Amino acid sequence: MEQALYHPQHGYYSSSIGKKIGRDGDFFTSVSVGDTFGVLLCHAIEQKWQNLCPENDLPLVIVEQGAHDAQLARDILEGFRSRNSPLYEKIEYRIIEPRETIRREITEIADCTGYSPKLYPVQSMADARAEAGIFLCNELLDAFPVRRFVHEKGRWLEQWVAFEDKFIFTNEEIPSDDEDFQRFLNLLGETTEFEDGYETEFCPNVKNWITDCSQLFEKAGSWLIIDYGFEAEDYFAKSRKTGTLQCYHQHRTHDDPLFRPGECDITAHVNFTDLTREAERAGLEAVTLTDQSKFLIEAGRDWLLSFEGQAPGPAEAAKLRQFQTLTHPSMMGRSFRVAEFRKG
Repeated sequence: MEQALYHPQHGYYSSSIGKKIGRDGDFFTSVSVGDTFGVLLCHAIEQKWQNLCPENDLPLVIVEQGAHDAQLARDILEGFRSRNSPLYEKIEYRIIEPRETIRREITEIADCTGYSPKLYPVQSMADARAEAGIFLCNELLDAFPVRRFVHEKGRWLEQWVAFEDKFIFTNEEIPSDDEDFQRFLNLLGETTEFEDGYETEFCPNVKNWITDCSQLFEKAGSWLIIDYGFEAEDYFAKSRKTGTLQCYHQHRTHDDPLFRPGECDITAHVNFTDLTREAERAGLEAVTLTDQSKFLIEAGRDWLLSFEGQAPGPAEAAKLRQFQTLTHPSMMGRSFRVAEFRKG
């Protein structure tokens, strides 16, 4: 999965930005619905910053990872600017992007849209650190490479990729001293009975990632992690026999990660129990885990109340339609979750 997605030449994410998301890409995100998602996140960020920095004596540092073409960053910044927020002049929006070619493209986008030097990419977590700030990522963790485990005859085996004239899967023994596998077993808890052929995933990179991420802000910070996923009890439900691994190509889903590797997106749902445990071990406080619908309704409460007793104009009506897509339970409202962590 790591090679198929991140190989520097042939990986799915190795190509230029702007080709994967939206109507002409392979999948939709909350950002591609329209600018309302960013505007509502602007409201949420403003509320959380007032709690973190009530004296308003520090620059508002927003750090985003997995920003793609920086569209969400631009929507958030426009949210602050259009409302004449006094925070706008103090914003430093840093996008973590390790690929040099993508950093250049983001810089060009910022220059062309008038958000330079307020919006700029940095190479690593270390380059994005600040005294205090807000961290944000949207649909980042679902693209982390996972290990795939298969239950056979009362034991777990690991599924690997082999080559015999073509790519195939093969199941192998797991070493007893495998630390990631022990983390996986701890997540299972009291759920121990699985039928033969039951498949599931585990993301080993979450631990190191959240540990690094927790060090972004020295004194105070808020972390907003938005993605689709489950808590452990639901993640390992006995009815979920084939796990959560999915592939996307031209808005069609399939479950064969060996099909056209490098041309399809491969994702797995986030295990929010694992994320929360590792965040707390890294020194962060778990504030809430809620669905996107509840989070955005709360963030946009004042905006929604402004429509009472009056019919919205065409522009606002369009934003309300976007809001419905983002929050409706049968669309994006329930499948996406928001985990919030805090420090200081």
